[in-house]
Amino acid sequence: MNIYTYQFLYLLLLPFVLLRLVLKAIRQGAYVYSLPQRLGFFPQPLTALLTSKKVIWIHCVSVGETNAALPLIKILLTKHQQHHILISHTTPTGMHTPLVKSTRLHRCYLPFDLAWSMNRFLERFKPELGVILETEIWPMMAHQCKHKNVPLFLINARLSDKSLKQYLRFQSLAKETLENFTMICTQSNKDRNNFQRLTRRKLEVVANLKFDFPIPKNLQLHAGKLRKELGVTSNFVVVAGSTRTGEEKIILNYFKALPIDNVVLVIVPRHPQRFNEVENLIKLSDLPYVRRSAVRNVNTKVKVILGDTMGDLYIYYGLADLVLLGGSLENFGSQNPIEPLRLGKPVAIGPSIYNFMDVIEKAEKQELIFRLNNIRGLESLIKNMLKDAKNKALQKERHTFVETQSGGSKKVAALLNQYL
Repeated sequence: MNIYTYQFLYLLLLPFVLLRLVLKAIRQGAYVYSLPQRLGFFPQPLTALLTSKKVIWIHCVSVGETNAALPLIKILLTKHQQHHILISHTTPTGMHTPLVKSTRLHRCYLPFDLAWSMNRFLERFKPELGVILETEIWPMMAHQCKHKNVPLFLINARLSDKSLKQYLRFQSLAKETLENFTMICTQSNKDRNNFQRLTRRKLEVVANLKFDFPIPKNLQLHAGKLRKELGVTSNFVVVAGSTRTGEEKIILNYFKALPIDNVVLVIVPRHPQRFNEVENLIKLSDLPYVRRSAVRNVNTKVKVILGDTMGDLYIYYGLADLVLLGGSLENFGSQNPIEPLRLGKPVAIGPSIYNFMDVIEKAEKQELIFRLNNIRGLESLIKNMLKDAKNKALQKERHTFVETQSGGSKKVAALLNQYL
C-alpha cells in the first residue's frame, strides 16, 4: 500500500470516522466543537495571531502525552523566546490538560489525516518544525510535512512487539511514512530495535520523557486533607489508577471477597465519560461507596471511593498505601507506572505491560514493582505490607530510580535546537 491508496481508503472510511465522532460527542459534548478544526478550519483569532510568528508545533494526543511534553514545552519557551508553541490534540481531555501559562502557548485540535485538511493546517500555521509524541504516526501528516519542508520529529516513541506486527502487515506504507520523519527518538533500546525493522531513518534512544514530569506542588498537603475528608486516615488504601473497561468488575469482585479488614479501595477510571458506568458497577457490588465529587466529609464507613474528579490522579496516588495500575489486568498494556514510583509508592501491576515494558522490567529487577499473574496475588501482597515496614525503606529507592531515568526532555530539546 502506498500513500495514495491509503488516502483513498481513508476517504472511504471518513463517513464512519465522522459517525464515531458524533457518537463520542453524545457522551462528551466537547467533541462537537472540535469538528471544524478536524476539517482544517481554525478560529480566526488564532490564525491571525500566528500568521507572522515563528511557530513550533507539538502534537499531544491526550492527557498522558500532554503531561509528558510539559517539561519540554517549558524548556522551549525559555530557550526560544521569539517562538510561539502550538499544541495540537486529538481528545478534549488532552485539550483541557493544564499546561504552563504563557501568551506564547496556543492549542488546537489536529485535523483528520486528509491531504487538504493537513495542508490547511500547515499553511495556516507554517511551523518551523513539528514534534509528535509517542505513537501518532499518520501517513498523510508525515507526507505533507516532507512536501512542505517541515522537519518532523517523533519523540518519546515506543513500538511494542504487538504494534510492530501490525505495522509489518503494511510494511511499505509504514516505511514510506517513517522515512518522512527527520528523526525518531525512542524510549528504549527495544523500541529502537523494533523501529529498525521498519526504517533506516536516524534513531536516537532517549529516556522516557514521563520521568521528567514534576510532582504537583503541595501534593502531600492535598493528599492528607483528602484522607481526612474521606475518613480513611487509619485505613490501608489501595488506589486502582487509570482503570480500563472490564477491569473495574474484576477489581470489585475481588475486593468484595477480600478477607482483610480495614482496606479501602479507590477506583479512578482512565476516561471521565465512564464515571457513571463505573458507579453502576460499584452499586451492583453492594459495597458501601462514595463519589469523590459528591462529598466534602464522609461520616460513614465506606469500602470504595470513586475518583471522579479530573486532573487529580497524583493526589489519589498520594493517598495510596499501594497502587494497583490500571490497564494491566486486561490486555491494555498497562498505564503509566512512573507517576506512583515518583511518589515512592509501592506499585502492583498485572500481566499486560507492553506499553511500559522497559520501565516496568527495570523497576521489577530492583524489587520496586510487584508483578502479579492475576489479581488474586493482591491478598498476600497486602498482608505482607501490613506486617513488614520494609516498604517504607524502599520509598527512597523508588525516588532514586526515577531520578536516574530522567533528563530526556533536555536531550530532546538539544536535538531540536539544531533545527531552530
